[in-house]
Amino acid sequence: MQNLTDLIRIIPLSETLEPEDIFASAPGFLFTDDLKNQHGDPGDLIIYKSVVYGDIELRTADPNGEEERNLFSHYLWNAGVLMAERVSGLRLPEEEKEIWSVVISDYPAPVVLSNILRNVKKNIPDSLSERVVVEGHEWGVLDDAFARDNRHSFSRIVAADCYWMPHQHENLVQSMLHFLSLDHSARILAIAGFHTGRAKLAGFFDEAEAQGLAIEEIYEEDCDGVRREWQKEKDGGKENVTERKRWLVTAILRRAQSDKRRS
Repeated sequence: MQNLTDLIRIIPLSETLEPEDIFASAPGFLFTDDLKNQHGDPGDLIIYKSVVYGDIELRTADPNGEEERNLFSHYLWNAGVLMAERVSGLRLPEEEKEIWSVVISDYPAPVVLSNILRNVKKNIPDSLSERVVVEGHEWGVLDDAFARDNRHSFSRIVAADCYWMPHQHENLVQSMLHFLSLDHSARILAIAGFHTGRAKLAGFFDEAEAQGLAIEEIYEEDCDGVRREWQKEKDGGKENVTERKRWLVTAILRRAQSDKRRS
């Protein structure tokens, strides 16, 4: 497996590249001691080199003001790259290698949603465009039209790097349970990098279990595809920051048995 950062190439928005721009857009393997886990700047063109689909062109959002910048939608994160590798079928079971109808969701900020729509239009063939919907959703808001119309509608929920705000864990899990199908085979695929700290990720999984989700599988994987067991705490909470940036956690969640019996 390639290093995750080898799959990304940045074309800066500026047509005139300064030396620091060239180094900033270089593949992460040039800087193995401090791996880049976020890619791009506002408005940059990002090329994701998919083995299955070829080069995919993505634009980062160009936020207006501090509030929109705090959404961090102007970067592509390594967890999103790993999620793309999963969804593209490279590591999916044979029975799941099919064309999905999907809803792409993010925080309901116009700058975020319009950028997603632009990327969808650029990369989704017209023949498949009816299978892809972009919807804004604020975690925990379950009484709007989108939430009401799609209660228990999704057999798969995939979520990358959504876990860095502990105060939103409860709302995020509520939304996951609301939208997740009651079918016994329904699953949530959660992927996140450790760059914001291991404790925040552990807190999400604790909240998920408290609200009725069970962890079916969980492991850590570095940027080169090396796997190891998940640990809620490492090195007494003093994990090396540079080292932890190389690692991501992947988890498959399902409804706990008590919820499955009610279905």
